[in-house]
Amino acid sequence: MEAKKPKILLCEDDPNLGSVLKNYLELNDYDITLERDGRLGLAAFQREKFELCLLDVMMPNMDGFTLAEEI
Repeated sequence: MEAKKPKILLCEDDPNLGSVLKNYLELNDYDITLERDGRLGLAAFQREKFELCLLDVMMPNMDGFTLAEEI
């Protein structure tokens, strides 16, 4: 039986950094959901269960501090 991969919500508005982080974490057996702003991150959090949320501080539509408060 294969172990379930831990799910991580990654919120990062920089496309290059987001891709690098997503690829690195996936190579280390994590299931990554990448969202490009705080509002999309909040919607993803409300849809799915995550073991960890990694949030950029400065993002469009909702910053990481506000997103952390909402979560």
